[in-house]
Amino acid sequence: MTLPSEAAARDRLDELPGISWQPFGRDDLPAIAAFYTECETYDENPERSSLADLEEFWDSTRSVPEADTLVGHDADGRVVATAWAGCNRAITEQRRVRLAGAVRPDRRGEGIGRAVLQWELAHGLAWDDATRREGYGSLVMRLFVPTEQTDARDLAARHEMPTERYFFEMSRWLDDAFDVPAIDGVRLVDWDPARNDEVHRVMDEAFRDHWGHTDMTAEMWQENIDSHGFRPDWTVLAIDDGTDRVIGAAMNYAWEQDWEPQGYTEGYTDQLGVLRSHRGRGIAAALLLESMRRFGESGMQAAGLGVDAANPSGALRLYEKLGYQRTASTCAHQFTRS
Repeated sequence: MTLPSEAAARDRLDELPGISWQPFGRDDLPAIAAFYTECETYDENPERSSLADLEEFWDSTRSVPEADTLVGHDADGRVVATAWAGCNRAITEQRRVRLAGAVRPDRRGEGIGRAVLQWELAHGLAWDDATRREGYGSLVMRLFVPTEQTDARDLAARHEMPTERYFFEMSRWLDDAFDVPAIDGVRLVDWDPARNDEVHRVMDEAFRDHWGHTDMTAEMWQENIDSHGFRPDWTVLAIDDGTDRVIGAAMNYAWEQDWEPQGYTEGYTDQLGVLRSHRGRGIAAALLLESMRRFGESGMQAAGLGVDAANPSGALRLYEKLGYQRTASTCAHQFTRS
């Protein structure tokens, strides 16, 4: 299909009756957080947003909310919809735009979602056109949607955004004891801030054979470490005894906004990586089992993680062997321009 220009797409938003649009303001964030809670509850989204998430986005030096976001209010000042096309200006090997718009459930079916998605796509294309330089990689715009949210998936498909990947959310109850196996020549240790840069390099290398991966800049990595959800006391590093170097890590988080809707508390392994040179020795399993032990000692009821259903490392089989079970599914719709 032919997309409108960014200006024309913005005009279409303004033509929607009874809705006024402006970029996110920091003072808007509590109302926007409440709006996302309403939408995500209705859609049974496995991942929930929080005010802290929005504030971290706003405060990031990489964010440009005045360009990449719009919030629509009705005449009573209530949030009707958001349009969010987050352009990653920090990496160039692949030009990324994360699409994250939403429409209040009682206002769906009025064409708002279509206008929102068209503005997001048009904004991403215009940004790429205006800033592209020789040697930059392809433009990739992604929309992540719960698999059963058919209205959003149909909308994406109509805008030439096919389903590229499926991801499973998985959980395991922490109702038994955990024996963490010893691995010859490897020790498991606590998070060490002095190894921060080293862990960053190892995790980038470990994920280079994964779909959609691009190495993180130092700033992107540090934002993960500074996140309100990061739990250094739960995080586990694997060290090679012979070299005293990091060879893997389980980066663990507490996404507390998910606990009430899912009905249980959970320690979450957001990133699990082992260098290819050290795979096949049981290190990943040991990192997860030690993480489970720490979650349990902190009073968590379950351990959770997410996995690419087509992960080439066989991660899904490992997780199922360790007792993780699928709780939800999300799909990635993608628009690509070379």
